[in-house]
Amino acid sequence: MHLPRSKEEIARMFSGMRFYEVRNFVFSFGQNLVWRRYLIREAEGRLLDVATGEGNVLRLYKRGLGVGVDISLGMLKRAGRGLLLLQGDAENLPLKSGVFDTVSVAFGFRNLPDKPLALREFNRVLRTGGKLLILDMNLGKDAFSLLQMPYPAVLMPVLAPLLLGGFRDYVYLFRSMLEFPSSESLKVMLREAGFEMERVYRFHIGSTYLYVARKVGRP
Repeated sequence: MHLPRSKEEIARMFSGMRFYEVRNFVFSFGQNLVWRRYLIREAEGRLLDVATGEGNVLRLYKRGLGVGVDISLGMLKRAGRGLLLLQGDAENLPLKSGVFDTVSVAFGFRNLPDKPLALREFNRVLRTGGKLLILDMNLGKDAFSLLQMPYPAVLMPVLAPLLLGGFRDYVYLFRSMLEFPSSESLKVMLREAGFEMERVYRFHIGSTYLYVARKVGRP
């Protein structure tokens, strides 16, 4: 079974994912909305939401101007009207430098092939002192994470077709969770990109994390 690797393949996969957010709500038992609200509480000023998907973070954000960017045109079309959206690549953002107070990435960072390059782009579009918020799923190696592994590894791919999803899509999801950098590795990547980690929220017995970092300089 071929799983997507390139940005083009990943964009096509997400463009074809109908009812993506409905399945996320079901599979997370509604907790994905709670996790996003934690992210929103950390956001401030002008917000750039990268890998915005169907625009859920932007709909929740009420503290300032929100702009969403996503490589998947299908996702942006499903976001509907009333949001400021751009089709673009997180590793080459079509935006000016230093214009945002916060950059957020909710469940999209794991899909970026070149994460250090993307972090440098997030740094570029942020003002000095701006925030970077990364909300994502990561299966660690502690006991709690290992206990959860059968759920994303077996149950989600098997149940996905019942909710009009694809088996391959959720195998890809599980693989991307396994390949997500550890908190320590991400901390190093952030430092090299000109950020300092400020705090980490851990949800769902450790499978979901919100990383809060601050721009302290240029890469």
